[in-house]
Amino acid sequence: MSIRFVFIFLTSCLCLYPFPNLVKEIPVPEGFQRTNFPKNSFSGYLQNLPLKKETTVLSYQKKNLNDWYDMIAVIDKPLLFQDDLEQCADFSMRLWADYHKESGKLDKLYLFSYPGKKQYYKDSKKEYNRFLRNAFASSNSYSLKKGANTIAKENLQPGDLFVQNETGGIGHVSIILDEAKNKDKKLYLIGFSFMPAQEMHIEKSPADKGKEGWFSYEGFVQHLQTKYPYGNPVLRRF
Repeated sequence: MSIRFVFIFLTSCLCLYPFPNLVKEIPVPEGFQRTNFPKNSFSGYLQNLPLKKETTVLSYQKKNLNDWYDMIAVIDKPLLFQDDLEQCADFSMRLWADYHKESGKLDKLYLFSYPGKKQYYKDSKKEYNRFLRNAFASSNSYSLKKGANTIAKENLQPGDLFVQNETGGIGHVSIILDEAKNKDKKLYLIGFSFMPAQEMHIEKSPADKGKEGWFSYEGFVQHLQTKYPYGNPVLRRF
């Protein structure tokens, strides 16, 4: 096979399978259909999140963290701060906050104090980034566990959280970004951030925990228990 033929073949493949620009452009597994949510909803906002043109996860120190993960794509939201603030729970809260800001709903935005009490932006008298900085510095996965609403796995949708924290200290939070289903089951794309503060990527499911990179519910729980042992995950919704 000539080099010229290989080049033409690879180029044609790239044209047939362009890198997705949005979460909702990531192909769904064969036999499944994407669940469509209203664009003005939090679920719809997450499905329309932009993706970076390359799969490079950067820490707050601009360190490349790609060797840590197996990923599908990286959310195109650069970190707001040059500090170790936007970790897993924080990035989930940031998505919730950015949804309100970009939808013109800042008067309804709340985040949480450490014990889980709602803290409304409109009552804070703070500038937006200062409000977020304060929330990220003073709350964590425990705050989401205590303050957010409990949700059953049968009702999961984009925007819902897998929260791990059994002691009040170090824990972990993952957020559903997209959903696909057939008549028998649902699959999910999971937004994933971690420590140190870093950009959010879409975690890729191992073959035995989902399908074509998408996680099943049971598969993601097993994935967390195996690779991120911060306690049994509970399901929460803002």
